[in-house]
Amino acid sequence: MDALMADWYTRLCNAQTGHYVCSERLYRWADYTGYLLIFSSTIVTSCFFLQADGGLKLMLFFISVLSAALSGIVSFGRFAEKAELHRSAASSYGKLRRQLENLRSKKSGLQDDDMISKLKVLRIEWEYISENSPLTPKSALVRN
Repeated sequence: MDALMADWYTRLCNAQTGHYVCSERLYRWADYTGYLLIFSSTIVTSCFFLQADGGLKLMLFFISVLSAALSGIVSFGRFAEKAELHRSAASSYGKLRRQLENLRSKKSGLQDDDMISKLKVLRIEWEYISENSPLTPKSALVRN
C-alpha cells in the first residue's frame, strides 16, 4: 500500500503542477493578445479620419487587419477562461494531494479496511476531477 500511495502522490503532484503551468501560460496569452488588441484597435481608431497615403496608408491597412484578426483570436481562443479552468483543476488536485498526505501521516493508526475505504473515496474523487478537468499538454507536465 505504501508504493501505491507514493505513486498516487507523485501523480497528483504532477497533475497539480501541470495544470498550474497551463494556467500561467494561458493567462500570459490572454494578457499579450488583449494588450495587442487594445493597442492596434486604438491606433486604427485614432487614425480613422487621417488622410494617409503611400506607406502610412499601407501600414494602417495592415494594423487594421491585425486588429480584426486579434479580435477573432481573443474571442475564439478564450485564453482567460481556459486558464481559470486549469487553475481550478490544479486547486482540486492540490486538495487531493493534501488529503493523501494526511492519510499517509495517519496510516499507522488506521486499520487496513479503513485505509482501503479512504483510498477508495480518494480514487473516486480523483476520477471525478480528471473527468471534469481540461486536458494538459505534455509540454506542461513535469519530467521525472
